[in-house]
Amino acid sequence: MDEHMVPVSDAKGRLSALVREAEDADVLLMRYGRPAAVLVGVDRYEGMLEEHEDALDRLSIYESADSDARIPWEKLKIELGLD
Repeated sequence: MDEHMVPVSDAKGRLSALVREAEDADVLLMRYGRPAAVLVGVDRYEGMLEEHEDALDRLSIYESADSDARIPWEKLKIELGLD
């Protein structure tokens, strides 16, 4: 993804234009020559949130499969009254 670096002091006067730019490329706001914040278009932001949630779901599945909390089938059948 492309990014455009803008000093915070410049961004104050042209926020509307930078928000429009953020639809196509991330806008990296710089303070004293260092990254301070990022303007990200809403579509990219929503995509990042979705990817994050998917990653958390996959991690949760992986962790639960790796845990010792599994119940043997025979014990589960008894607890559910299926035996």
